[in-house]
Amino acid sequence: MNPSIRLLHLEDNPLDAELIRLRLEAAGLSCDIRWVSGKEAFESALAQETFDLVLADYKLPGYDGLSALKYVREKQPELPVIMMSGELSEEAAVDCLKAGATDYVLKQRPQRLDAAVRRALVEKEELAALRCAAPRKKFAARAFFCAR
Repeated sequence: MNPSIRLLHLEDNPLDAELIRLRLEAAGLSCDIRWVSGKEAFESALAQETFDLVLADYKLPGYDGLSALKYVREKQPELPVIMMSGELSEEAAVDCLKAGATDYVLKQRPQRLDAAVRRALVEKEELAALRCAAPRKKFAARAFFCAR
């Protein structure tokens, strides 16, 4: 059995949050979702809990996904963030990716969500493995050159 994916979901619309939960469930992804709808709850959840992934709505009243993304990058730079939007222009999508989003998914194309989640988690694991291996490689290279 696959371990549950701890997911922080920033979304102001409860219906959209439920549809996304059902989509992930239908895709066979076991998710423990913490749904929040605003800045304070989002930042508090991120500070107090551990997550594998963040899904963030691009447009929220009083807060926005890009601000949430920047906050995540400051606090937990390695945490994958997938932006979600009902209306995301190509320019806005590029801005999200430049700011560090792992991916973006249009709410009108939810069939991309499960693949985006799986890819983000694989990339996170690969990055962690590279970070773990880097000090060992540096040590091995130093030992090799010092032995000569």
